[in-house]
Amino acid sequence: MPIKKIIVEKANRLYQSPPDLMSFRRAEKSRSLLKKPEVLNLADFRWPPPPDIALSDDHPLAPAGKEAMQRLKEDLAGWYNSVYNARLSPLREVFIGNSISSNMLCLALAFVDHGDIAFVPALGLPLYRKVVTACGGEPVTYSVSSQDDWLPNFQRVGTRLGRVARVLFVNSPHNPTGAELGEKDMADLVWLAGKENIMVINDAAYQTVTGRKPASLMSAAGGRKVGVEVGSFAYHFGLPSLPLAFVVGHRDVISGLKQASGLVRPHLSAYQVQAALEAIRQYPNRSLQNVRRLISLAAAEATVLMDMLKLEKAGVDSVPFAWARLPRRSPSKRAADRLLKRSRILVTPGAAFGDVGEGYLRLSLTAGPETFAQARKRLRKRRAAKLTEEE
Repeated sequence: MPIKKIIVEKANRLYQSPPDLMSFRRAEKSRSLLKKPEVLNLADFRWPPPPDIALSDDHPLAPAGKEAMQRLKEDLAGWYNSVYNARLSPLREVFIGNSISSNMLCLALAFVDHGDIAFVPALGLPLYRKVVTACGGEPVTYSVSSQDDWLPNFQRVGTRLGRVARVLFVNSPHNPTGAELGEKDMADLVWLAGKENIMVINDAAYQTVTGRKPASLMSAAGGRKVGVEVGSFAYHFGLPSLPLAFVVGHRDVISGLKQASGLVRPHLSAYQVQAALEAIRQYPNRSLQNVRRLISLAAAEATVLMDMLKLEKAGVDSVPFAWARLPRRSPSKRAADRLLKRSRILVTPGAAFGDVGEGYLRLSLTAGPETFAQARKRLRKRRAAKLTEEE
C-alpha cells in the first residue's frame, strides 16, 4: 500500500507573526556576471566587543559560517544514508539547532495552535506535555505500560481524537524504559499517521548510545512523508554535552521549524560545528566507545545495587538508564525521598514520568560505575550501623 504524505498546516501564530526586519532583502545568487560592490552593512545590530576579546572570523567561539553549516548538514545526511539507508536532502530535510528541548519547543510553536490536540506518551518525559501546553495546545496521552512491554499503544490515535489531532510525539528508544519500536512497528506507525493525517515527531536522542541499532523513522518506507526525527550530536556521536541538536525528515515540517526558530535564533559556534563534523566522520569515535563502555560498567554495578534495594529490573538495555520496579509497587516518590534522606542517594521517582510510572524508580547509568559502588558501600554501612543499634 502506498504511503500517504501528510498535509502539514503551520500554526496561525507563524502567519500572524510580523516579518523579520530584513525580510525585504532577497538572497543573492551565488554567481553573477556583473561584479557588484560589497554591501556596507548599516542595518544589523552587532555589539562591538572590547578589543582585547574581539572574536575574529576563525575564532572557535565565532558563529559558524554558512559553508561549515552546509558541510555539517551534508555529513549528517550522509550518515543517515550509510547507517539507515535513508536519503535526505541536506538543504530541505535537515535542520541544525541548539538543543533537543529548544527544537521541540520550536516544533510545537510551528504546528500547535491554541486548543489543538497533540498526542504524548502516558509514560514519558514531561518535555512533550510542557511544550504543547506552552503553545496553548491540549496534550492527550496514549498508553505506554508494562502490559505492552512498554511499547506505545496507538489504539487511541485511531479514534475520533486522532482525526482532529495535529501532532504525535514518540520516544524511541524510550526514556526511561528503553523500549524501542521495531521496523514493523515503525511501518505501522507511518501507515497510521498517513491515514489520520497526523505529524509524527520521534525523539531518538539515545539512538546510538548503547551500540544497538534501533529502527529509525527515516528508515521506514514513507517515514519522511509523515514526520521528523530529533537527535543530539552529543548523544549520537560522543561529543561533550554541547547544545547542538538536529531535526531531519518532512521538508514542510523543516520549513516551519526554520520559521519558528527565528523567535529563539540558535547561536552555533565554529567550535561546535567543527567538533560535530569530526565526530560524524569518525563514527563511532573513541569518545563514543568510551561512553558505551562506561554505561556498560555502570549497568553491571547498578544490577548489584538494585539487588540490595530489592528492586526488580523492568526496562531494556537500550538507553543509559535502569528502570526498576519497587517491591509491592510502593509509592515511588516516598521511596526516592527515603533513599535521599537516609542514605543521601538521589534517584528519579517513576511517577515523575506519569501516573503509569508509579511503583518504579529510574537510575541514571551516566553516574558511572564508581558512584554506584559508593552507593552500595553507603547502604552497607547504614545497615551495619542499624544492626549495631538493635544489638
